[in-house]
Amino acid sequence: MPTAALALAALVLAAAPSLPAAGAPAAPVGAQPGAEARAEVHALVERCVAAYGGKKAVVRLARVREEGTVTSLLHPGQPGRITRVYQRSGKLRVEIAFPGAPVEVRVLDGGRGWRFGEEVGGPFLMSMILQASRLDLPALLAAWENKLEDRGAWEADGATLRVLALEVAPGVVVEAGIDPATGRILRSRGASRGGGPVEFVTTYSDFRTVDGVLVAFHEGNWANGQTTGETVLEKVELPARIDPAAFRP
Repeated sequence: MPTAALALAALVLAAAPSLPAAGAPAAPVGAQPGAEARAEVHALVERCVAAYGGKKAVVRLARVREEGTVTSLLHPGQPGRITRVYQRSGKLRVEIAFPGAPVEVRVLDGGRGWRFGEEVGGPFLMSMILQASRLDLPALLAAWENKLEDRGAWEADGATLRVLALEVAPGVVVEAGIDPATGRILRSRGASRGGGPVEFVTTYSDFRTVDGVLVAFHEGNWANGQTTGETVLEKVELPARIDPAAFRP
């Protein structure tokens, strides 16, 4: 099982029970250098968790089913249909259907991934691992707060975001660009140096509340600096159970 996938599986399994307690403590007098910065990160993570609905909402995000439309430079013309099913512990199923094209099915089960029924590795596997982590970002930030790297500010569409990064394995990093005023994640970035540099960026907008959980219904997508299309969700569910067969090729 690839190292990156093992790390992600461990992260998402641990996410729900290890959320920090409410109320960020003030940095104590005489604290070690950097303590004030860590307190700021702690407060930002708490604000993010609260924005998405609090601890109970993050627990509910352990299982998500989404349906909507998707556009792609590879399929100009009519939008396609997309269905995503995610379950914490690194399980993901994505089905994409464009008019006149075969249905593309991507499956991630822990450290293994399949596309069109064929097992894949490299960038294809990494993209699915990163997509699974993006769907669970609030929980990952809370569970691994002490491992986060504060990468400072990032300007996006007139907003100044605070960027927190988490290395899920050597050379594989997920970043969350958080609006300090609202706690919402407005941008994510996943990158890997293994097998050649690969970078995926997603922007989030059209936030709505579904059963007490904040969900971004619009996503803009880029790969290696080039726009690849957008995803517009129409239906989001937080099921109590997902059939295990969904995560088989």
